Amino acid sequence: MRHGCLIALGLCLCATCAHADATPADNELATVPNRDIALDYAVAESPLPLLGVELWYTFDRGDTWRLYGRDADLKPPMTFHAPQGGLCGFYFVLTNAAGPSGPPPALHTTPQLWVLIDEDAPIVQLHRPTIAPEGGAHTTLWLRWTVLDDGLGERPIELSYRALPDGAWQELARELPNTGAYDWQVPDALAGEVAVRLTATDRAGHRTEAMSPGVVLPARKPLAEAKNPADELASARSTRALTAEDMKRARDLLRMGRRHALHGAHDLAVGRYRDALQIDPEMPEALVGLGASLYALGEYDASAHAYELALRYTPDERQALEGIARTLVALQKYDAAEARLMTIVEHEPQDVETWLHLGDVAIYKGNEVSARDYYMKAATKSPDAVSVVARARARLDDLPSLHRRWEATETP
Repeated sequence: MRHGCLIALGLCLCATCAHADATPADNELATVPNRDIALDYAVAESPLPLLGVELWYTFDRGDTWRLYGRDADLKPPMTFHAPQGGLCGFYFVLTNAAGPSGPPPALHTTPQLWVLIDEDAPIVQLHRPTIAPEGGAHTTLWLRWTVLDDGLGERPIELSYRALPDGAWQELARELPNTGAYDWQVPDALAGEVAVRLTATDRAGHRTEAMSPGVVLPARKPLAEAKNPADELASARSTRALTAEDMKRARDLLRMGRRHALHGAHDLAVGRYRDALQIDPEMPEALVGLGASLYALGEYDASAHAYELALRYTPDERQALEGIARTLVALQKYDAAEARLMTIVEHEPQDVETWLHLGDVAIYKGNEVSARDYYMKAATKSPDAVSVVARARARLDDLPSLHRRWEATETP
């Protein structure tokens, strides 16, 4: 019984060996999931009966050809069992009373048919979803993944979710490109703990799934009921224009807050920063100071929110970007921290201190390859930064044990 993946090929007895670069275009490449292939050749009509069908194959793009065999019954399809996986080229030589369709394939003969024998399913890692720190009326989950496969199509990713413990899976998004990232605005009706599932499908039809750990969605409240002090400070500026006296009073309170923070009195500093923001809710310096003091007090969620507000008004504020990255690391939101630090080096590629921090974040993520790349940038982009270069080189020398030590400190 003939079996295997059916691949159709039209042939003519007047075929000749073509010599060209053996590189198949995507539209010339068939992909199959296993080594059993049924080649359904179709021969153009001829007054002379078919006397022989030879099948040749190559696994090195035409550098060498091997005779697979002859079709005993001269009736398609002809079954081919591949000795290995990978890119395989096929060439038929047909014979009738007038002779063969051409000589056997030789060095660099272009195959009549290309087939990618892909026996491997995609390798999939779905990272822990991260709740975006911007707050507001809606919850956003940052979904990040790694999918490796040589035979992926253009849009191989499908995402779904379910409420835990026993909710049914619901479609989240489908036919996504393999960008490694998707920001999901969670439906307002969804609450409690949820899990996300990623499915990657390659051209051969192999499917691999990965499911995330459960994520507890934050309880949402109308903005008017928000209790976070930073939320209250984020309300729109009063319709009353600030007077010169208002601005002076706000600046005085800012200086007092900074003085308290300098002496380690962060609880007092928080009070003064909030007083300044009561006068001018859009003062970025006070928001940055508030974020730093809240971080020092271990109030990481409130700290992140203050930094987010500062970035809303001044998106490229260096201190706010550094501060929120540090706070996100404390919250174990490593992807989000990396994104904030990348914003800095996009504008200042010679900033070796930030490259060093990026390397540290990569270690927390368990990505030793990225950590090495970031530490190399920290060590080479600005040789005059002697202290940073020394720290980066020390981390490079100690990278494997550094990874193991930090991995051991992670919360299970």
